[in-house]
Amino acid sequence: MANADPRLEAALAEARKQVDSGLVQGLVFTDNRIHEVAALGNQCVHPAEKRMTPDSRFDLASVGKVFTAGCCALLAARGELDPDAPFVRYLPEYWDRDSDITVRDLAMHVGGFDNSKAYDSADPEVFDRELFGKRPVRPRLEKFEYACSNFILLGRIAERISGVDLDTLARKSIWEPLGMTHTQWNAPGPGPNEVEHWFPNRPAGEHNDTVCFDCGFPIGSGSCFSTAGDMMLFLEDILKRKHFPRLYYDLFLNCGFEKDGDRRSFGWDMRARNRPRNLSERTIYHTGFTGQTIFADPENDYAALVLSSRTGGHDEAIRGRARIIEKLFSE
Repeated sequence: MANADPRLEAALAEARKQVDSGLVQGLVFTDNRIHEVAALGNQCVHPAEKRMTPDSRFDLASVGKVFTAGCCALLAARGELDPDAPFVRYLPEYWDRDSDITVRDLAMHVGGFDNSKAYDSADPEVFDRELFGKRPVRPRLEKFEYACSNFILLGRIAERISGVDLDTLARKSIWEPLGMTHTQWNAPGPGPNEVEHWFPNRPAGEHNDTVCFDCGFPIGSGSCFSTAGDMMLFLEDILKRKHFPRLYYDLFLNCGFEKDGDRRSFGWDMRARNRPRNLSERTIYHTGFTGQTIFADPENDYAALVLSSRTGGHDEAIRGRARIIEKLFSE
């Protein structure tokens, strides 16, 4: 990669600092201006060191939630799903058939559920019993609280309406239309481009999230596998709004909940706290526990991402990824 651009040089220097400090084992980053993928550090260290490359494929962890939201947004755009209907319309086996929690509430993490995970089981019967028996801890819209169960329920809704599993639905509805040929929900297993992640340090190509690993089937809480190139195709399409119906993009890009500093759209974070300081308040983004952040800023027509194998602190690493984008975007 030619390093003439001072913004790219500054971003590379920040990224090297994070690798050298042990915050990440390795990382890649890019945006829709440089159109190249910078790769630093190691993709794997077991059984031997292997350098990160632009083709390295990551377990996206919770960044995969944007595909759950995307599947639901497309179903809404087709008139098959009402975002403002109670979610029990589509999942009548939930214990409270009179629940007023809406599909949109789930997508914004404001339905009242906490992030407890009693459904974590390899037994499908236990998984479903605990998932559909989970009770909210507060009224809807009272407070934002991130909860993976919200998106597992959304995934079940998308599967129920479409009649196919999430991997098939996302592949046919989103990934193939966008030319994303290296993205999948099911764990790929060993391969030359699979990244070794450190939490909890399972072999490269396996789900790192315990629930995703234990249940053995695609669930809406995320843990898809993808590359920087594929994810940029997804982000650039959100800015260009060319492939899908208008409602798909509107659900992503319009803030639907704002309270006490928390701002959410359908499936995306819009808070200032983890947003690069020089991006606009219209920016949507999502982070992932394994070390991932993706951004789309429609006001600046800007998309960027940092994908990494995180070895340091969760919050520190999120701030580090934002710093890379701040330097890359700076005027």
